[in-house]
Amino acid sequence: MHILVMSRSTLSHGFGGFERQCEDLCAGFVKAGHKVTVLTTSRKDGVEEEERSGYTVKFLSPSTPMKLSRSWFNRALSEVRKIHRDDPIDVIHSNEFAAKGAMGWAKKNGIPMAVVCHGSLRTELLSFLSAADMRPRYWHWLILTPLHLLRRCLLWEMPMRRVAKSIVLVSPTLSKDFKLFSKGKVRVIENGIALPDNSRERSTGEEIRLLCTGRADKQKGFQTAIRAVAEIDDMPLHLDIIGTGPYLDDLKKISRDLRTDERVTFHGRVTDDELNLAYSSADIYLIPTTRYEGLPLALLEAMAHGIPTISSEIGGNSDVITHNHDGIFIKPGNLSELISAIRRLGNDQEERRRISQAARATTERRFDKERMIDETLQTLESLTNIS
Repeated sequence: MHILVMSRSTLSHGFGGFERQCEDLCAGFVKAGHKVTVLTTSRKDGVEEEERSGYTVKFLSPSTPMKLSRSWFNRALSEVRKIHRDDPIDVIHSNEFAAKGAMGWAKKNGIPMAVVCHGSLRTELLSFLSAADMRPRYWHWLILTPLHLLRRCLLWEMPMRRVAKSIVLVSPTLSKDFKLFSKGKVRVIENGIALPDNSRERSTGEEIRLLCTGRADKQKGFQTAIRAVAEIDDMPLHLDIIGTGPYLDDLKKISRDLRTDERVTFHGRVTDDELNLAYSSADIYLIPTTRYEGLPLALLEAMAHGIPTISSEIGGNSDVITHNHDGIFIKPGNLSELISAIRRLGNDQEERRRISQAARATTERRFDKERMIDETLQTLESLTNIS
């Protein structure tokens, strides 16, 4: 079948779990013998089309990279019509609300649509409030941002719930938020990753390597990790931060101000091989996030590499980790708890080894990438039979 995938961003836009999941699914669809076309927002370098792992990605203009807008919806609808005319589309796989502009066309033409949701209005609001700047000059955002999220929910999400034949949630923690207009449509398909070789023994050197990965925005809490390194001056620590984003310059300034330049390294965007090397070199993985994410791929990747993880107990994280078994929970963004957890693991190599083994076992049991691809394909194939 011809699967049209619509997404606001891909790995060509930036490094992140949202983008990685989209690419893994597309490659898996192609491997299973299906044709895949991807429509996404424009790129800063002006590239309009590229081939990736057997499928075509079209970067549509006018649009802002990684941002959905009216201009993107209109341009995407025009491109969908053209693609369908040349090679009929059997099903649309919409990463969140990227297919909003085409939903009327899809309904009229009997093209079934599956919508993948990584969060909800509730989780977005909670994430915003947890990181909101309360200084007087920013108070207006406490009104404007919730209104924007509510508007997006009413104008994008709810209409798509009505039209979609299937609503795929990446974590069961989201299920309670998808009762309206979703009866009989919701299916939980947890994220999955390619399980790496885990035969390498970790270093037993004196320095403890801490690692954070992902998009550098304020809600990820990397600044809390930097502050923890600054506070712990009686233990040899080094923090590696991998990823880019709008908050990266602020993070570098925080590191300079706290005089942790020699103990914190910013790597920016790296290749897959470099990322795997960072995972295999890390002693402890940190997720001091305040964001209510569905199911962060970064968490799964760290656990699959057997890295003992200290994570905020928030969002989909709470559905993955069992506290003190395959990871350690802290309150979201809590500096003192993060410091205590780092000290605890940093001083106990045997506990790090125990949690490492349990984390790897959890990912092997629940979060294999092939399982995610197979379950998603089953959903899409079932839709083409009922449309």
